[in-house]
Amino acid sequence: MEYREPAYPISQLDYELPDEFVAQTPLTERDASRLLMVRRSENVIEHRAFRELPDLLPAGCLIVINDSRVMNSRFACVREGTGGKVELLVTCVLPDGTAECLTQARGHLQAGERLLFQDGIAFELLRPAGEGVPGLVRFIQDGMPAEFARIQEILQLGEQPLPPYIKAPLAEPERYQTTYAREPGSSAAPTAGLHFSGRTFTALAERGIGVARITLHVGTATFLPIRTDDAAQHKLSPEPYSISSADFRIMLAAKLAGNPIVAVGTTSLRTLEWVFADWRSQCRSINLFAPEDVQALPDSLLSDYFDLRGNTSLYILPGYRFKFVDALLTNFHLPKSTLLALVYAFGGRELIRRAYEEAVQQRYRFYSLGDAMLIL
Repeated sequence: MEYREPAYPISQLDYELPDEFVAQTPLTERDASRLLMVRRSENVIEHRAFRELPDLLPAGCLIVINDSRVMNSRFACVREGTGGKVELLVTCVLPDGTAECLTQARGHLQAGERLLFQDGIAFELLRPAGEGVPGLVRFIQDGMPAEFARIQEILQLGEQPLPPYIKAPLAEPERYQTTYAREPGSSAAPTAGLHFSGRTFTALAERGIGVARITLHVGTATFLPIRTDDAAQHKLSPEPYSISSADFRIMLAAKLAGNPIVAVGTTSLRTLEWVFADWRSQCRSINLFAPEDVQALPDSLLSDYFDLRGNTSLYILPGYRFKFVDALLTNFHLPKSTLLALVYAFGGRELIRRAYEEAVQQRYRFYSLGDAMLIL
């Protein structure tokens, strides 16, 4: 077979991080974290505090948060028949009542196996997880497929699905939820939002900075590592998202007014870039040219031209041209991850590599429970 040079070698997404810098517990106060600020236009890196965020954001900007809530979706099961232990992580519930999942077990799991949990609850394995491909399970209650309402109840019975680099359960499990989390559906937290406290939102409002919401349920697309030598060959599984018509109007009106859009987290950014990929031509097609035009548009016409609910598998690598988002608040991400690829794309690979190097030198706290980065 002829060798082909990788379009984007995975080695470009690698870096060294001492284990001691991986945050294991949250800080006492959510907004007490550090904030590494990257100014792209000036090629400048600054070391600040997260509580300064409202004063650091552009005047008149709109921040967009992801209000998905983490499910208790990690289940300690046993294989029917053998009693072998299996750890099952439900990553995404599909509209037909089945769910994508990841599994850990001794030996290979086979399609058709039942994984027993408790009180008549089991999971029927429809498809084993493969290399970079999630498995598929059906929820079973007392030998029959569970109804959707029961599925939602089952998803409150498992354990909190902390990332594997966090070695012990949190003393306060709610600290792995954002303060504004609403609809359960994620298998990992949208961690950039973990820094926000009530004090943060009060300060934002005092500065005249608006807030809008999207919902993207975090699944395997967000947290599975890239396992190919060529990062460009990696594929993302679809993740479900939704935007209310009210929040959509706020976002589009802000953009039409020329106000900067600040995505809180990579999940918010991916959703916005997916939904608003062609927003300029879509606005022209229905004569939207000013913020007040958006408020007068009927919901039915909005949904005809913009997909406010669906699935996104948008994968952003360096070279991607951003169309809607102007600034990004994010955490520090694992090497060889799609999240690091996105941050490189947004901030510029060399500048972000330098920022990560400074973060290590300055002993920042990394990953889900760690410090934050603001890219302007």
